Amino acid sequence: MSRSGFQDYTDKLYKVISAPGPNKDWESIRPLYHVNARLVRTGLNEDGSSFARVMSFDEYIDSAETILADVEFSEIEIKHEARIFGNVAQVASVYESTFKTGTEEIHGRGVNFFNLIYDGPTWLIMSIVWDNEREGLSLTGIGFEF
Repeated sequence: MSRSGFQDYTDKLYKVISAPGPNKDWESIRPLYHVNARLVRTGLNEDGSSFARVMSFDEYIDSAETILADVEFSEIEIKHEARIFGNVAQVASVYESTFKTGTEEIHGRGVNFFNLIYDGPTWLIMSIVWDNEREGLSLTGIGFEF
């Protein structure tokens, strides 16, 4: 697969997570993941300490469904970089997100770091680790200029 081929993967993932309400077709992207894949949400707790929540694909689905239950949510990719070495690949996917609730609309940016392996017939996602911009943490000035 070429470096640009991984953009098909990220396009599919963002399409699913951005689908309205309970209409997210998780099964359409399950084949992109290795059976032992891990998804890791990172960030800060209210007290300022760091956290990393490590999830299986199914745990991620449960978490996303809970977090997004009463929210209109979308993510779009705004920058994509891929590196391939033999049977491993790393993709950095910078995104913009929008959360809409009844009266509030929150815009943000973040980055998903994908690690993939080639198992012979296809590339599979082994892990996705992500974080969002926040006070004191910006994508600007660290090589993710837009």
